[in-house]
Amino acid sequence: MNRIGPVVASAVALVAVASLSACGDMADGAQGPQHGEPGHKMLQVGTVNGVGAVVTDADGKTLYRFDKDLSQPPTSNCDGECATSWPPMIAGVATPMLKGIQDTQVGTATRKDGSKQITLNGWPLYEYAGDKAAGDMNGQGANGTWFAVAPDGSKITAGGKAGGAGS
Repeated sequence: MNRIGPVVASAVALVAVASLSACGDMADGAQGPQHGEPGHKMLQVGTVNGVGAVVTDADGKTLYRFDKDLSQPPTSNCDGECATSWPPMIAGVATPMLKGIQDTQVGTATRKDGSKQITLNGWPLYEYAGDKAAGDMNGQGANGTWFAVAPDGSKITAGGKAGGAGS
């Protein structure tokens, strides 16, 4: 008897089911690898009351850009103490997962320490140490140079506050 035929048919069926299952997981609009895989960062569009659409990380924390950085070529000018208050979004081992963000606008900038920082439309992205929960935007407008990032990489000026939230 030939047992190879049923084994091959079973393997093909298993691959087809796994492929369909993976497509189902992506139906929420996420592009890229599956959620939760180690080494992957996520950029997604979130909503902040009174501001609208902002770019957030996987936990829903607001991401910022720094007016003293450069978008062409992508260059970070926030190091040392600045990077303590404004932790850079360092690239994972793979391409970031995206939800509501165009993959053609996502890249990296090489930091002074050699690490790769994720960029959106050329602008390096940061978190703010003073944001503790999803939807917080405590760094908005800090020192007139820090702004939440819109899904196209532009800065959001709404909801700004004056004051010293770091360099």
